[in-house]
Amino acid sequence: MLNTIKARNITWVDIKEPNEKDLQWLKDNFSLHPLVLKELPPQLDYPKIEQFGRYLFLVLFYPFYDSRSFRTIPIELDIVVSKNYIITNHYKDIVPLKAIFDKCNLYENIREEYTQKGAHSLLYRIVNEILSASFPKLSHIKQNVDEIEAAIYAEQYKESVQKISLVRRDIIGFQRIVEPQGLVLRGLIEKSESFFDEDIAPYFRSLLNTHNQISTILSTQSKILDALDTTNQSLINTRTNSTMKALTMFLVLLYPFSLFADIFSMNGQFLQWTAKPHDFWLVYGLMFVGFFGLLLMLKKKKWL
Repeated sequence: MLNTIKARNITWVDIKEPNEKDLQWLKDNFSLHPLVLKELPPQLDYPKIEQFGRYLFLVLFYPFYDSRSFRTIPIELDIVVSKNYIITNHYKDIVPLKAIFDKCNLYENIREEYTQKGAHSLLYRIVNEILSASFPKLSHIKQNVDEIEAAIYAEQYKESVQKISLVRRDIIGFQRIVEPQGLVLRGLIEKSESFFDEDIAPYFRSLLNTHNQISTILSTQSKILDALDTTNQSLINTRTNSTMKALTMFLVLLYPFSLFADIFSMNGQFLQWTAKPHDFWLVYGLMFVGFFGLLLMLKKKKWL
C-alpha cells in the first residue's frame, strides 16, 4: 500500500508491505539503485546506513512490545532520503510514524512546519519520534522491576523467579533492537555534514544523545534486575538451608527415641528392666532424658 504527501519543498512516500508494482513505481519515479530495491521487500536483521549518490538508505528498527509473549520485538523501518524527497517502507504499522504522516496529511500548517527546511528536517522528526516512543516502554520496564523488588521483600520468592525471567527477556529484546542503531546514528552525523546543505548535524547529535540515554536506562534496569535476581536466589537458598537445618535437627532430636526403642525391642532376657513393674515409664523416661540432654548440648554449641 502506497501513500504520498506532496509539500512545497519535498515529497513523502510511505509504503506498507511493498509489492512488485510498488517497487516498479519507485524505480520509475526515483531511479533507486537496484541494491536498494532488492533490500526493500525482505526484512533485514540489522540496522544499516549507506549512501547511493544523491540519497541515503537507512534501516532502523522500532521496538514493539508484544503483550501476548511478554517481549519486545523489532519492526523494520526502511528510509530513503534525498534533499527533496523521503521514502519510508515498513511491514507493520509503526505508531509514531503513522502519527506524523497523518498530521502532515491532514493539517497544512504542520505539513509546512515539518517540511519547510527540507527532507533532513522531516527525517529528524521521524527518527526522534521513534526514539522518544521508547520512553513509555522504559517506564513500564521500571515499573515491573519495582514490582519484582516489592514481591521479593514480601517473601514471594517463587513468584518472583518467573517475573524476573519475563522482564529480563523483555530487556534483552529491547537492547538487541536499540543498541546496534547507535552505529546508524553516528553514521548519519558523519554523512550529514557533506550530504545536506544546512547544518543539520547538531540535530542528529541530539538523536544520538537520546539513543545513548535509552541505552543507559536499559543497562541500568538490567543491572538492577540482575541484583534483584541474585538477592532472590540468595533468600531462596537461605530459606531452603533453614528448612533443611530444622529437619536435620528434628531427626537428630528423635534419635534417642529410636535408639532406646531399638534396644528394648530386642530379646529381653538379658535386660534387667524388661518385664519389671513400671518398665514402660522407665524406658520412655530414658528416651526423654536422652532427648533433652541432646537438646541442651545443641543449644550450648549454638547449633539451634
